[in-house]
Amino acid sequence: MAAGNEPDAVPGSGHEPGPEIAAPARFDSLRRRVISLPALVSFLIAGGFLLFLVTRFDVDLGVTWEQVRGANPWLLAAAFAVHYTTFIFRGARWRLLLAHSASTSGEAEPVPGILFCSRAVLLGWFINSIGWLRLGDAYRAYLYREEHNAAFSGAIGTVLAERVLDVVLVALMLLAAAPFLITHSGGGAAWAWVTLTAVLLVLMLVIVLVLLLRLRTLLLRWLPEWLASRYERFLYGATAVRYKLPQTTLLGLLGWAAEMGRMYLVAMALGFDLSVAMVVFLTLANSLLSLVPTPGGIGAVESGVAGLAVRLATLGKEAATALVLVDRFITYISVIIVGAPLFAVRPLFRRRSHTDVPQGTPSP
Repeated sequence: MAAGNEPDAVPGSGHEPGPEIAAPARFDSLRRRVISLPALVSFLIAGGFLLFLVTRFDVDLGVTWEQVRGANPWLLAAAFAVHYTTFIFRGARWRLLLAHSASTSGEAEPVPGILFCSRAVLLGWFINSIGWLRLGDAYRAYLYREEHNAAFSGAIGTVLAERVLDVVLVALMLLAAAPFLITHSGGGAAWAWVTLTAVLLVLMLVIVLVLLLRLRTLLLRWLPEWLASRYERFLYGATAVRYKLPQTTLLGLLGWAAEMGRMYLVAMALGFDLSVAMVVFLTLANSLLSLVPTPGGIGAVESGVAGLAVRLATLGKEAATALVLVDRFITYISVIIVGAPLFAVRPLFRRRSHTDVPQGTPSP
């Protein structure tokens, strides 16, 4: 069954609107939930966890603060700028996948430019930074649906394709860094655990994708028409990376290079001498730890990266804490600071509001 230009719901079919129709209703209240009591409680719990880590491992905050204050401001500014180029590279990659998915499924609406896609990626990171369970990826797909009258299922499929590609790249880069890490005392064990986590994620995502493809014919035959069309558009998005593999791989590597460049510049600003392999390892470990479903991976990232830096990079506890605090200010706090106003003014970017849709007509 080809999806073609079928709408996300079939008027008069008698079916209840599916997940794509419900998506705006789920996300329209998100702005109110950002400053809701549960969100504030989340930050208090995360802050308490961080306080526990500092006291548990006996970190001298005075020494840590002196190291932070002594950081080179120009190198920190460069780290900030380099970090934000990752949104451009990831936005360009997402646009390639969206364009292929849209052309395959026959969507009539033009695919947005790199500026929109980069902004959507940044807003997705912002949502991940303030909410639990990493809802930012789904929110990014919702933005594309709402602002460009496109299919949510196809967009979320491209996000899955990105995740599979990213995890594969992480596993390959960890393997490339292995010869330089296992020479450290205890480095082999730490590298093995992080790499095993990445490989297991690759296997899990690949198995899910293969099952979805294998069951395609059966599901399209038995699913209701409105759900079958969504499922097929999802597969168009999820498999788009196969047809744009060289371009998406290059852009993905550039995005990771920007994150590694940020970590290297932060270390230089603080006066720490980290090898390239160690920068690669800490950056990738940071990314994997951020998958913990707390807001921005808070708690897991700080303790994990600081512990690895002490164990493998021969940094003291205060130095490792300073490295993590400065790096997390760029990757976590600054994303909230930059993303919050973008999120607040997001309705100004919408091509049309829900009030433009006639009463009783499903939103496409």
